[in-house]
Amino acid sequence: MRAACRLSPSRRLRAPLPALAVLGVLALLLGGCGDGDREPTVTIAAASSLRHVLPDIVAGFERAYPGVEVELRFAGSQVLASQIAEGADDDLFISANPLQAARLLDAGLAARPTVVTANVLVVAVPEAAPRRSLRDLALADVRIAVGAPSVPVGLLSRIALAWVEQQQPETAEALRDKIATEDPSVRIVLSRLELGEADAAFVYASDVAVSDGLRAILLPPQTPPNEYVAVLIEGAEPAAGELLAWLLSPNAQAIFGLYGFLPSVAGVQAR
Repeated sequence: MRAACRLSPSRRLRAPLPALAVLGVLALLLGGCGDGDREPTVTIAAASSLRHVLPDIVAGFERAYPGVEVELRFAGSQVLASQIAEGADDDLFISANPLQAARLLDAGLAARPTVVTANVLVVAVPEAAPRRSLRDLALADVRIAVGAPSVPVGLLSRIALAWVEQQQPETAEALRDKIATEDPSVRIVLSRLELGEADAAFVYASDVAVSDGLRAILLPPQTPPNEYVAVLIEGAEPAAGELLAWLLSPNAQAIFGLYGFLPSVAGVQAR
């Protein structure tokens, strides 16, 4: 990400010069190798559930800021936070797990925490499946995939089932009994359904929005959304601040909505 500066052969010194003159010439030559002579590159480390939506948002940013190039890399939020803590050369971190963003903030490695979007948990089922409600799932012979308790999608799944239990205790108990897998990321949970290893999966609305042949069964509205927190990494390119602001722009927020995400409160207030 950080550009190296090299002298071209045509600019090499051709004859011995006094020491002070050499230093002066080198200063002139190296003066053209500063940050102002290269296009800045901003690297975003983002939660894997953003892998579909961020490229479209970044394309709009690069059109608005033609002198800035953006690179994207995706992984689980915990993995990315660990890599950044170990020195990964990122400028902006967008975490699906607010605790991982807080981890970097507490360590003094990041700043400006901003909620840029949110996601709603749903139960995904094949479009052709006859099951239309949680009660239908509870009465059917199905296998359900959920996230592990240590990841946001798994924690939200358990919160949702607790709300179901308050209204339909038998339904909640039957759904828990049908849980077949507990996986470390929402991507793996979704793949269980796509590969036929499960008949239903607790995933995000955005996952259903970009998947062919799936539809969503809604969960109790009391289930909280999952917020995505962006932070600037210490020593980030100045353009990363512009990109963070762009994520809250009407343009970016509209794209989030097209992919099934919720608008950021900060983005709505900024309009």
